[in-house]
Amino acid sequence: MAGIQDVAQLAGVSIATVSRVLSPGPTPHPVSQATADRVRAAAAELDYVPSALARGLVSRRSGLLGFVVPSLADPHYPHIARGAEDRAREHGLALLVCNTLGDSRRLADYLRVLRARKVDALVVSGGSSLSEDDLAAVEATHLPTVLIGRPTGHSTAPWVGVDNRAAAQAATRHLLRERRRIVHLAGPPSQTTMADRADGYRDAMNAAGAEPEVVATSGSPQAGEDAARLLLHRGASRPEAIFAATDRLAIGVLGVAIDLQRPVPGALALVGFDDLPLAAYLRPRLSTVAQPGRELGAAAIGLALALLEDEPVSPVILAARLIVRGSS
Repeated sequence: MAGIQDVAQLAGVSIATVSRVLSPGPTPHPVSQATADRVRAAAAELDYVPSALARGLVSRRSGLLGFVVPSLADPHYPHIARGAEDRAREHGLALLVCNTLGDSRRLADYLRVLRARKVDALVVSGGSSLSEDDLAAVEATHLPTVLIGRPTGHSTAPWVGVDNRAAAQAATRHLLRERRRIVHLAGPPSQTTMADRADGYRDAMNAAGAEPEVVATSGSPQAGEDAARLLLHRGASRPEAIFAATDRLAIGVLGVAIDLQRPVPGALALVGFDDLPLAAYLRPRLSTVAQPGRELGAAAIGLALALLEDEPVSPVILAARLIVRGSS
């Protein structure tokens, strides 16, 4: 098996030059493009693969990043993970993905595993729903950490998120063009994303001189059904439109509207949030707010890399996009 010295001899350069060319990430001692091409050609000819262990001994880094998600069954998180993976690969890094299922004990177990694997940094999705105890457990790892989602409690970790308040304002203003009695089906108020969406709805309603009405729910399709059955049986005071904090809630509402023969969008306009893959295939197609999942994941890795280089960081807030379809 070829070693680094064989590559250096074939390319006619020093071992240090080979190391600089084949190591991931930027180097403080740049190598000319011609020399780099010669080294890579020699490495390919000899089928040389740099030793991750040797690189780690020199750099004191493992080349691994911990990536924690609440649930890979939620269609929102695979997009974030894909963006994070792509950005990590660009820098020669790999992700160790841990699926906590929203369980604090599983989170604590995975944090111990990631520390034992000596990951260089930690990215935690679902930061908006972490409890104070969860945040404390994350900070106790003493790893460079980035959260995806504005944390609910005190945390010194930088975070990446979506401007949920502005996106909710846009969705509500869209409905206000033709409707006045608009109800917001909110998710759990303990989650910052849900609280921000409710605040954005209120902002738009108050600005238009319309009376806001927020109905708190668990955020599930069943919760959407239950709320819709109550709202759509109110007679003359029933809502003309519903802005749901999640597409899952909106799907529950749509099913009830069909059962009660309330045409959507004729009798009831409906907008969701998240742009789940199913949203474009419902009938009518669901108007919703699309989150930039891949961009969130990539931005989180970018912040983690900055932390590793001791660069100053600050929260990254991305815009979401209203997609108007048949339901509104």
